[in-house]
Amino acid sequence: MYYYQLAGLTVGVDGDWPQLAKSRLSAYEMLAKDGEEIACDVLYHVHQDCEHIEMPEAAESVEQFPHTWMKLTNGGYALVDRVPQVSEKIINCLVANEDWSEIHGYLCREDVVDIDKNFRAFNVIGATLPYVLFRRGGMVLHSSCIMYDGRAVMFSAPSGTGKSTHTRLWTKHYPETVIINDDMPAIRMKESEAGKMIATAYGTPWAGKTQTNENLSAPVRAVVFLRQAPENSLRKVSGAEAAFLMMQGIKKPLFNDMMPASLDAAARLMELVPAYELSCNISQEAVDIIKNELFHK
Repeated sequence: MYYYQLAGLTVGVDGDWPQLAKSRLSAYEMLAKDGEEIACDVLYHVHQDCEHIEMPEAAESVEQFPHTWMKLTNGGYALVDRVPQVSEKIINCLVANEDWSEIHGYLCREDVVDIDKNFRAFNVIGATLPYVLFRRGGMVLHSSCIMYDGRAVMFSAPSGTGKSTHTRLWTKHYPETVIINDDMPAIRMKESEAGKMIATAYGTPWAGKTQTNENLSAPVRAVVFLRQAPENSLRKVSGAEAAFLMMQGIKKPLFNDMMPASLDAAARLMELVPAYELSCNISQEAVDIIKNELFHK
């Protein structure tokens, strides 16, 4: 059994856990003493080289090629990957119980599909993390998240807009900046020891093309939505506009029964931290305009 700390949750993994997955998650590993069992919030079972993967019994399904998301008759959930052009066999099947505390990942033999099983096993957890967090007062926000002066700022925008470019301007001009995660940071809203609700950003090992991530957490200072522009300007957003921008960046559930949890997480985040739209170019001024707003008041 392998144990990891992810977004403040204790995650256990057993089964055929390949070296690449171990390496990518090594910074998040919790070392148990010999024979010790650690209580887990979430438990993953990885089943490799499955000869025949059965289609789960679904009460409801949503197609999102090559994925089929299913609400199961037993109240749980499943994600099935199937590419008929490659094989009639199911390639991957993830099956979760109702509260996403136990998840089985069934992966077909490597010769069925030309995708390294190391990556598929690693992605078993990444694919389900957003839904695990919805059940626990959190979410994953598609963003590049930095830590500066002990607090996190999350820069969100559609792919290709320049999130990574912008956060690297921070590390260039202010080397004390740390990039917590460059693509899929987690957020959880929890009550502090003082009884106050706070939003905390966490690094995760799923970090897009750059794979830049750190096993760090920090209270969220702000969420900033980026927009490319020839001139730099900053404005605060709220209400329906902020909600619309936020929901564009959240990994949204495909079933109605999970939608309230995602909307609630987004609403609570907007109550706890300010949101801004930064129209920007590639310059130090683009960094300074938000830095001065958030840290020099």
